[in-house]
Amino acid sequence: MGLCFSLDQEELKARARSDVIDKNLQTWAKQDSNVIKILLLGAAEGGKSTLVKQMKIIHNDGFSKHELRSFKTAVLDNLVSSMKFVLAGMGMLRVNLENPKNKLYAQKILSCMCCYDKEFHAMLPEIYEALKSLWKDRGIRLAVSRGYEFELNDSAIYYFENMDRICSIKFQPSCTDVLRARVRTTGVIETCFKIDGGVIRMFDVGGQRSERRKWIQCFDDVRCILFVAALSCYDLTLFEDPSVNRLVESLKLFRGIANNRFFNNTATILFLNKLDLFQDKIRHSGRHLRYYFPDFSGPDYDVDSAARYIQHLFTMQCNNPSKVIYPHFTTATDTSNIQVVFQVVMDSVLRENIKAVSIL
Repeated sequence: MGLCFSLDQEELKARARSDVIDKNLQTWAKQDSNVIKILLLGAAEGGKSTLVKQMKIIHNDGFSKHELRSFKTAVLDNLVSSMKFVLAGMGMLRVNLENPKNKLYAQKILSCMCCYDKEFHAMLPEIYEALKSLWKDRGIRLAVSRGYEFELNDSAIYYFENMDRICSIKFQPSCTDVLRARVRTTGVIETCFKIDGGVIRMFDVGGQRSERRKWIQCFDDVRCILFVAALSCYDLTLFEDPSVNRLVESLKLFRGIANNRFFNNTATILFLNKLDLFQDKIRHSGRHLRYYFPDFSGPDYDVDSAARYIQHLFTMQCNNPSKVIYPHFTTATDTSNIQVVFQVVMDSVLRENIKAVSIL
């Protein structure tokens, strides 16, 4: 009898442990069903990192004062490197400085290895003086207006126009400064935030060719692929390989993702980004889309026709007729635009997630 009683007690304990485990598994499964993993992909310079910053501003109460301060040296470096890029571009354009004294200032900027005081992280006065004088030079202004021809970075004009504030000893970066700051993404960076009762885990992967091999490690349980491509790069080439058009490279990368068997049942969102720069380039640069994509037969200055053509190029990369691509035109530096578009995207993704969980 004693032996039987002992066995019954052990069995009851085992069942109790099993019940606890089952309850924990149910709890974890419920929690996991509310977690949506988004893989943020795309070629370099598409605007992925800016999009991640917007998510922090919109859904994570923005940047703390400490986080804003951490971007200070990046903003200072971006300002100086933008001027260096303009000076280098002037040689290619055969544009000269109007004011002879600015030649010395140009040499000072080009030879500058560290533009700020390392203790206070403030722009060196002599560098600010050089930048200010150069920005007033009509030769510099002409080169900047032709920035399309030497691939001037997107935020250069913003930095030049905000030079006095950025070079102030009291300068503290704003959210807009941080959105504009260019810091190369290496490896995989995770950002978490909550939206409509769900938890979003967004993984930003470096866009350079050398970084892309890392994203495949993150595909497990991905509910959504968010691919970001810059509309405005249709006339530009890769930094790594000047013989390759950036938009062609982006299309090639998207084709590989859209037809990857691991993502057959994964929602695929396409952000055709930098619409503001694209509009300006189509309307004013004279760098017509047909020069780079001869199949385009729309009017040269028609932004809508050009944008729809590029959208069509992307959607045609998918060989699976049953797979739906959800395209959106975006401007990643515009918080209100991203807030509206991302809410539309997440409504669709959350609905698909509920369906997937109910099937399981």
